[in-house]
Amino acid sequence: MTSIEWRCRFGTLRGLQWGEQVKPKVLALHGWLDNAATFSRLAPLLQDVCVIAPDLPGHGHSDWLGEGADYAIWSSLEALYDLLLSVDEPVHLLGHSMGSAAGMLLAGAFPDRIASYVALDALGPLTTPPAQAPEQLAKAIMAPVKTTTLKVHAGAEDALAARVRQNPELSPECIWPVVERNLQSLEGGVGWRTDGRLRAISKVRLTEPQIEAFMAAMNMPALVLRAEQGLIPRAMFDLRIKHLPRATLEEFPGHHHFHLEESTVTALAARINHFWQDLA
Repeated sequence: MTSIEWRCRFGTLRGLQWGEQVKPKVLALHGWLDNAATFSRLAPLLQDVCVIAPDLPGHGHSDWLGEGADYAIWSSLEALYDLLLSVDEPVHLLGHSMGSAAGMLLAGAFPDRIASYVALDALGPLTTPPAQAPEQLAKAIMAPVKTTTLKVHAGAEDALAARVRQNPELSPECIWPVVERNLQSLEGGVGWRTDGRLRAISKVRLTEPQIEAFMAAMNMPALVLRAEQGLIPRAMFDLRIKHLPRATLEEFPGHHHFHLEESTVTALAARINHFWQDLA
């Protein structure tokens, strides 16, 4: 594992890389409030590839978006497109949760740059029916402004415990790599690196027909892996999978972060390796 960074139009993306640079590239996109370390257990098990995992804007060690910006699901796409331009070949896209949603928009907009699409316990962004769009916008505008003031924890153990309290299904061992990468030293203790604006309510969401249009444009092979105890109901996967031209949907035991749990990560890696080997 090595640290890496990319200059892009909004600033700098920083992240992690596993594997030899000459191998086929995998662009690995993490979930909301996570960072590149979410792939720290899965990436070393992926065979004959080079995994590049950026911290998305506002997360981990990457720069925050500028004053006045917000973190809509498409807010990272310009930076990711700049990253794609630095790679001289189509990439395999691997996304967890929010990363699979942003990855879907990227793959639908630029299918010629994506060799395959693998989604971990999510399949595209949250949507809002058109009739609810005015209410969604009003709720976001009236909501209290999310500040960038950083909460201070006494130490890393306290920060880890706070993250586990927010997501009780996570074991401390599972989420520690993500927590560790997201910590910085502050006066009186440690705090998160993430931009507080990431917690703001979305002003506008795409509609389901718009998501279907992105999926229809994704002509690359796709593998969708749902966690049996994950966050997204099976009905949502069944609804959307039929709009992907070349997709397979499978379920694995585990919760939303099943790619970080030692009990499930080996089986997940084996399935993904098999998927990519069949494409070779």
